[in-house]
Amino acid sequence: SLHLSSLQKAAHCAGEPSLQNALDMATNTLKNMPGHSSREVLVLLGSLTTCDPGDIFQTVDEMKAANVQCSVIGLAASVNVCKRICDITQGMYSVCLDEAHYRELLFRHVPPPPAESGMEASLIRMGFPQHHAGTTSALCACHTEKPNLSSHGYFCPQCKTKYCDLPVDCKVCKLTLVSAPHLARSYHHLFPLPSFREVQLRDPSAATCCGCQLHLKNTLAYVCPNCQQHLCSDCDMYVHDSLHSCPGCCSSADGRRSVSAGIG
Repeated sequence: SLHLSSLQKAAHCAGEPSLQNALDMATNTLKNMPGHSSREVLVLLGSLTTCDPGDIFQTVDEMKAANVQCSVIGLAASVNVCKRICDITQGMYSVCLDEAHYRELLFRHVPPPPAESGMEASLIRMGFPQHHAGTTSALCACHTEKPNLSSHGYFCPQCKTKYCDLPVDCKVCKLTLVSAPHLARSYHHLFPLPSFREVQLRDPSAATCCGCQLHLKNTLAYVCPNCQQHLCSDCDMYVHDSLHSCPGCCSSADGRRSVSAGIG
């Protein structure tokens, strides 16, 4: 509801739409972000024209120099300038067909992009507060307009300020407060599991899936490029969609060391 109200307040616009002004504003905001963060712009465009004050491709060159990726979802028809902008900034350009297709295209942009090899790395101080349910009620620091008096919440390990939800930046000591599952999900998105290689088995009954530990029933199997273990089609889908870790790599000593080093 907070996001919807913010969009409604910002939607009071008038005049001709200007794609260049929108991209300039987004670029000026994102270019000051730290180097380890991803810089993405998603444009929902319902117009077939754009009224720009100058050369829009100068703005696109600035976006490319600042590593800003621009993606566009068209609500009306295909526009050539939008396709060129997405190609230059390595974004995605799509035109929705109906409401269901629009929802599908929009949710494609929810997961963050994989981390690039040349991306800047830096250390960030974080706190990992645990959820506490006490007997004394106290106010939280996240609901300042409408005070929330409750006896449970997350307490900053550095200044003991109370918050209702995570993740959040502490308003008192500026410490980033997260939970372990948040870091795990970020790691899986930034460093996705590679696709397994399809192989044809002559005798599938002689091989065992390292996921479900059952003999393979089909001649088609999948092989992990790291541990060279076989998986059935169901386990391959589950590993890539939900588990995000190869069971063969996790069961080996080298795999456990690499996974723990990547998460840590």
